[in-house]
Amino acid sequence: MTKVAPIGGPILLRIRENPGFGPADPTVPIVLIGNGTGLAGLMAHLRARAAVGGAPARLLYGERSGAHDRPFAAELETLSNNGPLIRIDRAFSRDTECSRYVQHLVADTADEMLEWADRGAAIYVCGSLAGMASAVDAALRAILGDARLEEMAEQGGYCRDIY
Repeated sequence: MTKVAPIGGPILLRIRENPGFGPADPTVPIVLIGNGTGLAGLMAHLRARAAVGGAPARLLYGERSGAHDRPFAAELETLSNNGPLIRIDRAFSRDTECSRYVQHLVADTADEMLEWADRGAAIYVCGSLAGMASAVDAALRAILGDARLEEMAEQGGYCRDIY
């Protein structure tokens, strides 16, 4: 949509609620996983956690190019240095030296994902329905198992905002 919008011109959009994607209890660690514009939804959780303090947060994020696609870079660095964000893992799908997706980050950190889940972490996934969401879900199911992920979802510990 924005490819054809003139600079300064109007863009049609809609805002929709997702009450199932609200912030976790501040005492609960959070794992944030997303790609592209999904980072905006995850930033809300990081900002809320930074405002109230509490348990740590971790971000796994995918974008196209490391040289050109680093939204919120300065804020993420601040949150990492001074706030709740204790680790950021990034994948850049169009970079020849990386050529990876966010689901690869999840699979590569399987032991850590399991450790965070064992500590009671809530997992939030935000971003692309096509590709990322189903691939991340498959990676999490391979790590945690179907039953555990379904139980987490029922208890509000596995939340998705995908589009």
